[in-house]
Amino acid sequence: MDDIDQVHVWHIDLDGPSPGPEADLGPEESARLAGYTHASARARHAVAHGALRRLLGHALGLPPAEVPVRRGLLGKPELDCSAGSLSFSLAHAGRHALVALTTGRAVGVDLDHLRPGFPLDAFVRRYFPAAEQDLLLTRPPAERPLPFLQLWTRKEALVKAAGARMALGVGQEVGVPGATSVVRVRRPPLRGTWTVRNVPSPSGAAAVALAGGRPYRVVAHDWATEAP
Repeated sequence: MDDIDQVHVWHIDLDGPSPGPEADLGPEESARLAGYTHASARARHAVAHGALRRLLGHALGLPPAEVPVRRGLLGKPELDCSAGSLSFSLAHAGRHALVALTTGRAVGVDLDHLRPGFPLDAFVRRYFPAAEQDLLLTRPPAERPLPFLQLWTRKEALVKAAGARMALGVGQEVGVPGATSVVRVRRPPLRGTWTVRNVPSPSGAAAVALAGGRPYRVVAHDWATEAP
């Protein structure tokens, strides 16, 4: 068997059953629940972060609420250095969430869907680099939403892997939608080599980015049938 790196990507239906998610949360996540005014948003937050902690706890052999999650220098959630080389990323949009887990390489995951009335063409002209504008805006209008979302989620995934903010990544070229691309960035804090690819999404589009230029395999999981 080859020794190619693996990224485990878990899909979580945030409106599906999740036993006792609030009991799995850490202090910071529990405190944030008080800021939600809608019960559905509160429940989805609890399910997403509870599922993440259960996955991390299962990998580390710890109760979910005791997983040592902290904020990095730029605000990226990460494990305390004593927890080893496990890297993770969480993304959610609507009723869906994705969690990416891997070892030894920084990882970012993102998923998104297009909102009704979103000014796609104007947004692309204002923020995307010229090569991506040409790639998108030369297509018929009906064929633009999916590759736009594929590019957008690739940018988000790269930024999350680097622990930066999206304002720094929206103008970064991230390869061809749907393909695996090695992206080399010179400017901090995105500086480095990143391998970016789109992955199956429950709605819209999704992407994963890993530090380094080595290939990797995505292993998909469904929380509803495989939750630890």
